[in-house]
Amino acid sequence: MDAFHRDVDGPAIGCGARVLTFGHALEEVWRLARLLRELGIGRGTGLACVTGNTPETLLVRLAAHVLGARLTQVVIDPATHNLAHILVDCRPALVVADTAIPDMGARRIGFESLLRSAAEQPSDPLPVMAREEDIARVTYTSGTTGRPKGVASTFAAMRVRTGWTRRHEGAGPVFVSVTSLAQRAGGRCLEHLLSGGRVEVLDAFDPPEFAAVCARLAPVTTYLSPSMLYRLLDHPATAAGIPGLMSVSYGNSRILPERLREALRVYGVNFRQGYGMNEAGVISRLSPADHVAALGGRPHLLASAGQPVPGVELSIRDEDGRDLPAGWTGEVWTRSPAMMAGYWQRPDLDTQVLRDGWLRTGDIGHCDEDGYLYLVDRITDMIIVDGRNIYCGPVEAALARHPAVAQAVVVGRDSAVTGEEVHAFLLPAAGHEPSDRVAAEACRLVVDELAEAHCPTAVHWVDHIPLAASGKPDKQRLRAQAAHLARRGRSEACGLDCWLQP
Repeated sequence: MDAFHRDVDGPAIGCGARVLTFGHALEEVWRLARLLRELGIGRGTGLACVTGNTPETLLVRLAAHVLGARLTQVVIDPATHNLAHILVDCRPALVVADTAIPDMGARRIGFESLLRSAAEQPSDPLPVMAREEDIARVTYTSGTTGRPKGVASTFAAMRVRTGWTRRHEGAGPVFVSVTSLAQRAGGRCLEHLLSGGRVEVLDAFDPPEFAAVCARLAPVTTYLSPSMLYRLLDHPATAAGIPGLMSVSYGNSRILPERLREALRVYGVNFRQGYGMNEAGVISRLSPADHVAALGGRPHLLASAGQPVPGVELSIRDEDGRDLPAGWTGEVWTRSPAMMAGYWQRPDLDTQVLRDGWLRTGDIGHCDEDGYLYLVDRITDMIIVDGRNIYCGPVEAALARHPAVAQAVVVGRDSAVTGEEVHAFLLPAAGHEPSDRVAAEACRLVVDELAEAHCPTAVHWVDHIPLAASGKPDKQRLRAQAAHLARRGRSEACGLDCWLQP
């Protein structure tokens, strides 16, 4: 909280016409902390916050940290699911919500009621109760392969993660938050505030609104998922440029090198990729200099997740946990002080992923001779076709190389012949109509670049790719849709909705 005292009159958190100074934000945090303490929240107790993307969501998080509480945040959006499971699993003493939620037995208070009651509290500082060894947050995974798991991170780990952030001393670019505050964006906001910068919170991502905010608050830095970047490139309001945008960090899922190259050409700003996960924080980064080098003769770097950040160890290992040399493909293991303490109340899972201080990420990849990491896929996303291991990433990249395909996501579905088969979901590019011909041509690219076994046996055109709360494609939902389409069969699902390979 000391960082907020450095410039009490400076702008801290904005949302449209409303802007809180650092001094005002600090007063709100103390008021919220006092009220939460009266409601039974203290060191080690659980607080669940189910809200939208608002400045007050950030203030509640800070108040919880002051008290040393164990915070679980859920930002409600169309991708939210398994809420009842999360609210039971995190064991909250209090649930703060601005929407209807299942009754799980815990004490509840409406978000607006909390804010109104907090306004009546004194704004005098409280002693900070948090200790480094305490659990600061239980953040839930997207649950794309099953029920979400709670990732428990200590205050010490959160401090290390914040310390990796580049400092802007005093006034600098405004960080515009457009993704879920319950996930990476919330941490980015706090990191930016800690460095003395201003944050602007958008409740939802809309390309024209984002462009208007960039023009109004220039210079602007932001964090985007690849799907958001694609929307900017394809929207008429932002396809030719975004005045005021200075730098972009991106991550959460694989990005198509061709579209990244397009973004670098169109926007001409600094791009930085971060590869990480709730369990480990940031693992590696592809720096702005790496992006420039990619355009200057090292194009393969655009397919890389960069090099490990300082303080992080990275290893590629085989199925028996043995180190593999550069160029060999295996599972990514990592070790750092930013790692999680473990999965919340799941020691059985800890024994699977935590070994001798190392975390098994579940990602498949390799490192080159220069230490750059290249990710192939998630182990859980691998499709086994007639005994062959098929990784989704290369198939998706090949499909998306067709000019009429804006984005491709592939999943596995059961097959009575080959065990599993590849089902592709395609999003048509702007100005292109979905057709059987385009689907066939895109599949031919897969065969030409990879092999026949990688070729989708079913292609389904969609008008959007469903996303999980993390911003990644929701493969659990897509697997269910693929299974449903398989049951319907060719007669109902072919044509412009679904093309099936003969």
